This record gives sequence, structure tokens and C-alpha cells, in this order.
Amino acid sequence: MNLDEALTRIQKGDEAAFEQIYRQTEQAVFYIALSVVRDRALAEDVMQTTYLNVLRHASSYRRGTNARAWIFRIARNEALTLKKKRSREENIDVNEHLPAFGIVQTDDYGLLTEYAQKVLTEEEFTLVMLIAVQGYKRREIASMTGLPIGTVTWKYNRALAKLKRELKGKEGM
Repeated sequence: MNLDEALTRIQKGDEAAFEQIYRQTEQAVFYIALSVVRDRALAEDVMQTTYLNVLRHASSYRRGTNARAWIFRIARNEALTLKKKRSREENIDVNEHLPAFGIVQTDDYGLLTEYAQKVLTEEEFTLVMLIAVQGYKRREIASMTGLPIGTVTWKYNRALAKLKRELKGKEGM
């Protein structure tokens, strides 16, 4: 079942279709959130609110439009909202008061993902994660973002070159 069909089924009250939506989009939603909030725990919070909003607002989805882009836009908006809210709060570094246990939770790409997150801009990180990690085609991303395919390709290649330069600079140290 594709995302368009799953959202249509949710509109008709079939919440079992939600599992299909989640399975098909969970990693991309996580990386989109992570690219904005730059924190794994916060990205997971964004994922939860994103999928709650997908369920809550499924009735506003128009069949035949880009379901993936609709879900990703919700994720990005949720991440931006959380980032804005967090920027208003006082920034307290709790880690300086806690003992270091040396435990780092990583995904399949581990430290490289964390490094890319630090080096690349939000847009660059999102493109690299969607293309290199999730396997989306550039034309699919162009459709989701409204950018021309050439622009997506150019920005992706520029992000990879930037990441490569930074990694080579680290090796020389």
C-alpha cells in the first residue's frame, strides 16, 4: 500500500493503515527532525508529535498530492516549532553536573552521521540523509521540496564535497 492509499484509509477511520505510513517514513522523518533540532532525543520527540499530527490532520490531506512531502513538511514544521520554543528557554548544560558514562547512542551510521550534522547546514544534512542514507532519488526529493532536480543534485554534491573537505582536514591534524 502506498502512502496516498494509507492516508485515504486513515481518513475513513482505518487507523491500522498508520503502521504502513510509519514504516515507510520513520527514518526520513527522524533525519529531517535531527537536521533541525540537532539532538537525537529532541528528534525522537519531534517524530512523536509528527505522527500524532499525521493522525489528527489526515482529513486535511488531499488524495493525489505528494503524501511523502506532506508528512515531511509536518515533521519539519514540528522541528522548527520545537527549536524555536527551546531557544526561548534558558540553556542549562546538565551534562557538566553528571558523571560521564561513555555511552553514546548511535544509529547505523554512528559517528559519521553526528559529524555530518555538525559540519553541514540543516538543508545539506537533510539532503545527504535522504539521498545517501534513505535512498531517495533526486527527482523524488525535487518533488517533495519543489526544487528543480538540478538544484537538488548541485546542493547534494556541494554538501558531499564540503563533508569530504572537512574529513580530509581532520585527517591532516
